Amino acid sequence: MTNLSTDAAGFEPDFESRFRADFDPLDTERAIPYEGYAALRKEKPIVRTASGVWFLSRQADIISATKAVDTFRASFREPGTVIPPEEMLISEIPEPRHGRMRKIVNSAIAAHRLNRVEGVARSLTEDLVDQALGQTEVDLVKDLVVPIPASVIAHLLGAPPEDFKKWADWSDEVVQGDYPRLNRNDRGEGLAGAHPEFAAYIDDMIATRQASENPPDDFVTRLLSTEVDGNRLTMIELRTLLAFLLVSGNETTRHLLSNLIYRMTLDPTLLPSLRADRSLIPKAVEESLRFDPPVLVLMRECIQDTEIEGAKIRAGDPIAFGLASANRDENVYPDPNVFRLDRPQPKAHAAFGGGPHVCPGASLARLEGRILLEVLVDRVAEVRLSSGNACDKVPVFWANGIGSLRGGLSSL
Repeated sequence: MTNLSTDAAGFEPDFESRFRADFDPLDTERAIPYEGYAALRKEKPIVRTASGVWFLSRQADIISATKAVDTFRASFREPGTVIPPEEMLISEIPEPRHGRMRKIVNSAIAAHRLNRVEGVARSLTEDLVDQALGQTEVDLVKDLVVPIPASVIAHLLGAPPEDFKKWADWSDEVVQGDYPRLNRNDRGEGLAGAHPEFAAYIDDMIATRQASENPPDDFVTRLLSTEVDGNRLTMIELRTLLAFLLVSGNETTRHLLSNLIYRMTLDPTLLPSLRADRSLIPKAVEESLRFDPPVLVLMRECIQDTEIEGAKIRAGDPIAFGLASANRDENVYPDPNVFRLDRPQPKAHAAFGGGPHVCPGASLARLEGRILLEVLVDRVAEVRLSSGNACDKVPVFWANGIGSLRGGLSSL
């Protein structure tokens, strides 16, 4: 491709037709199109896809756009989908209410609270690794990874950690179904209609604490006495917030952990390098977030006319922030397509988004990734895949995770 000029509408017609015919940056079903992202960063940092979605590919533009919360509103919804205010996910609640709700979320997963969960996370991870070491073959995702984030977020929020399998299954059902896009599925409307078992479980957590004379000092109990704009949260608001935290705290962290394990199978030198220098472990977590980001793209809706790189974006237009593309931006990272542990600013990636809507669970995800690597360094000589193993991406266009990974661990 050659450098192309743009017209007043923000794209050059020949490039537009060629782009639409040959490449869709949101099509991640077969593979993550890193080469296509690179071409866009060079020639067309913002382009409109055949489906009408604008796509941002450069890190500077994306970070700037994440801060423009008065221009871009978080939304994975289909155009025209109406969400009752009580059922809005926290990511799509407009300011200033979003900021007030974020304070509630931060109270659950703030850094000073993570000290209380680190021991739980480490003990669980050690047990799971030891169990895997005792078997010839396991599913490294389902048997080793899945229980960790589901149990940890459940512990933080006050749900029984032994119910992690329920949380994990419900999380998959929600993320891989129609509810996030349409606020309904073939079972019904809203969370209670689309996923009644999940909603009923959360409602029972709330009702149990309401009925207790001495409820546990956990996040759900604190929510019941919390006020926003002078009012306490309604039952539906409580349910929606808890569902969001339980799903988001499980889903993306699971992908981070799975990607770390898979990276070790692709690079057998990685685990010995971390064992030789444990100070590299946090950097390995950050480089995994950059190189294999759990979230490929953030979806937004433009809520007022704006312009980026000459592209005129109208109110109502959908726009995608290409995090995976941003994390390979040549203007930011030397050797962007190489997994390196010596990057001078390892946290300067876009994996958690940015601005006021930056991922609230970033500290928790980092903690779980660090603990997993520390336990592997202490106990495991090699992470291996089974012969003929197929590594399949989860069937969600915005997610970068592994559904199943057959293999095993070798003891030190």
